[in-house]
Amino acid sequence: MTETFDVAIVGGGPAGASTALHLVRAEGIRADRIVVVDKARFPRDKPCAGAVSQLGVDTLEAIGVRIEVPFVAMRGVRVRWEGRAGETPCAMGVVIRRTEFDAQLLDAARAEGVVVRDGEGLRAIERTPRGFRLSTTTESIRARLVAACDGAGSTTRKLLGLREPERKGHLYVLDTVPTASDDAPKRGFIDFDLSVLGEGLQGYYWDFPTIIGGAPHVCRGIYHANLAPGSDVKSALARALARRGIDIADVKLRPFSTRPFVPGSTLAQDGLVLVGEAAGIDHATGEGIGQAIVMAGIAARHLARALRTGGSSFDAYAHDVRVSTIGRHMLQSAWLARRVYARTGNPARRLLLRSAFARDAAMRWYNGSSLSWPTKVRLGLGLVSHAFRS
Repeated sequence: MTETFDVAIVGGGPAGASTALHLVRAEGIRADRIVVVDKARFPRDKPCAGAVSQLGVDTLEAIGVRIEVPFVAMRGVRVRWEGRAGETPCAMGVVIRRTEFDAQLLDAARAEGVVVRDGEGLRAIERTPRGFRLSTTTESIRARLVAACDGAGSTTRKLLGLREPERKGHLYVLDTVPTASDDAPKRGFIDFDLSVLGEGLQGYYWDFPTIIGGAPHVCRGIYHANLAPGSDVKSALARALARRGIDIADVKLRPFSTRPFVPGSTLAQDGLVLVGEAAGIDHATGEGIGQAIVMAGIAARHLARALRTGGSSFDAYAHDVRVSTIGRHMLQSAWLARRVYARTGNPARRLLLRSAFARDAAMRWYNGSSLSWPTKVRLGLGLVSHAFRS
């Protein structure tokens, strides 16, 4: 059996569901001409810390989608390093459970009339004179255009032979009830502990507030940007947990990988756009939910334009992503990751730890604001000052 659509979206997570919703609600594309395929059947478990930036929340609300699943508002950030801590209150967005959040977004797309084929994994993809033929575990689909929204392990990328421009990051995530050390998460603050940098990692340990079954919990984990080989991420996590009175043997760890957004990231081919983590996410933080939602809006605009004009080139999409606020931020983040997480990154880390101004600027940047030149100059002078002291 073969069905024909205008757009086939591979991946039903935030990137895929948001692309479908933007196509229908913002671009006016007929919902029944869009199909979403995903190998998982929703709701499905998804290991992730679950932070959605305020920019991501605002982007969804702009197309009439409000978060209806349980969430915790992120009320600020605390940075920890060298036995010290610096914290800044700031409305940063929300922490959700991906199992519930992803199902809500996909259900919203289905309610619009989008054809959803969850439980159907992509087996093959080939170009045809009129677009693509996709073979899933149960059927064959013809589509003029394809949006690859299938995450770090993107099957679409593998089947098309798209190279990896950068090493993938590695994470472990787990959830526990709050402990005595969780004063920041109990106040709605997200906790970033940079002490793992002294153990050879390029990243951080985190404690985020979250809700499970209506009760407060703490999502914990470790992010390793994996800029260089040879780090034992699990052992570093075990030591970080032990400092919080938690035995790693008593918790369930969920590992996963991330694909960073870097200057060499592939964003499009003829008739194809890559969205969300299939294209890449924030290299410094390892986060990608809000970024995927924003990128989905850009992708939908270009997909709709191609449908109306009969075009298939998406070079303009790749350009627009890179020059957008979210694209510029992710490219800046890739540059920062190699400097903040390097052995020579102590001045930058101390500036972030000791300067409320630097943390406030970082949070405004995280929320999608562009920093003014006076702010950049002041940050630069602070960095030079800390380098001189070092």
